[in-house]
This record gives sequence, C-alpha cells and structure tokens, in this order.
Amino acid sequence: MTIIVLTGAPGVGKTTAVICVARALKERGMKVGGIVSRELRTNNMRIGFEFIDLTTNDRNVLASVTGKGAKVGKYFVNVAGCRFAAERLTNAIRNSEVIICDEIGPMELKSRDFIDSVKNLLDVDKKVIVVVHHKLQHLLIDEFKNKSSLLINLDLENREKVNEMLLDKLIA
Repeated sequence: MTIIVLTGAPGVGKTTAVICVARALKERGMKVGGIVSRELRTNNMRIGFEFIDLTTNDRNVLASVTGKGAKVGKYFVNVAGCRFAAERLTNAIRNSEVIICDEIGPMELKSRDFIDSVKNLLDVDKKVIVVVHHKLQHLLIDEFKNKSSLLINLDLENREKVNEMLLDKLIA
C-alpha cells in the first residue's frame, strides 16, 4: 500500500498536479481511477464545484450557490453529487491500480457516503493519492497523514517538481 497525501493553499495547483499525474500514468498503461474536483464558473464567477470521474469523465455537481441542504460558506452541498463521488471511488478500488481522491474538504465531509468510501482507501493494497484541504482538521485526514508514505505540502517553490515526485513514488 502506498498512500500519498497532497495538501496546499487554495489555487496552488493540487488538482492540476493530480490530473497531470493521472494522464502520465495512463500513458504508461496504468489503470487510474477516482475523482477530481473542479470549479464551476459562469461569467468569470465561481458558482460551485463539480466532481469528475477520472475513468469515464462523467461529472456531477459537488456544490453550488443555489440549492438546499447542508451549506459550506455560500455553497449548498449536493448529496447526490457526493454519492456519485463515493460510487466512483468504490469502482476505482475494484478496478484501478492507482486511486485519486481530490479532495477531502469541508463540503465532501458533509456526506456519510463520501466519508465511508474514502475510509475504504485506507485499507486497499493499491496506490492512493489523496488531496486534502490545507487547514482542515478532521480525524479522517489525520488517519491518511499517519498512514502516508509521502506527504507533500504543495507551494509555489515546489510545484514544478511535484509531478516528478509523485510519479517517482507511484511507478517505483
């Protein structure tokens, strides 16, 4: 089991890094699965976030400025979107060599389904990259950090080298 935890300030390039690494691993013939989270924008304004399945490119809304239910900041968390992410992570556990979970953050942690699927990543005999919200304190995040074989705090100084660091660890 290899667990890599990637953290860093918002906008520093965590999602970009894992997308690039996923692409590079797929080009090497490895099966990569899981999810990434991206911003949803309209007229240059952020209106929410979506999950993207790394295997199928299917998408589902994580949170948006409109809706109902649990709220984080100005965003309403989409429980169905979190269930989508949980299912995709479960599929990745079954079918992938490398599993990416971007990210474990305050919105995602509003979903029991998401939490349960992410907990399963702690016990798989596979390679796992988990992106965590940079300042969030949570027992689940602590578990990943404690089990990690590599913890990277992505910043402006090291972001040019992060892809290489991740690939070195995952291909070894």
